[in-house]
Amino acid sequence: MNFANLSDLRKYISIAEHKPGTIKLKISFSAVSDPKVKEIIAEFKNQNLPKAVLDTKINIFTQTIAIKYDTALINPDDFAELLTTKNEDRFKQLAEQYYASLMG
Repeated sequence: MNFANLSDLRKYISIAEHKPGTIKLKISFSAVSDPKVKEIIAEFKNQNLPKAVLDTKINIFTQTIAIKYDTALINPDDFAELLTTKNEDRFKQLAEQYYASLMG
């Protein structure tokens, strides 16, 4: 998982639904016109899932991504904030905190 790419994607996603262990993200329509988003998605598809991420499902029709994750490795509140915070310093802090869980 490339944190620079995740940082770039944050401006296009919002939380549609979140229960501990499963988060559903809505992707804004404007993401379609950003060529960087296509590159990031292609890179993501070619990587193994981090150990803290149990499963992902992308639905292009509803423009959503569902992510199942291990709550023993990632605090649900922190994960939601990592994916959506507009504060770059807070994003970096959370990314550093969860680096091992999301990279291993």
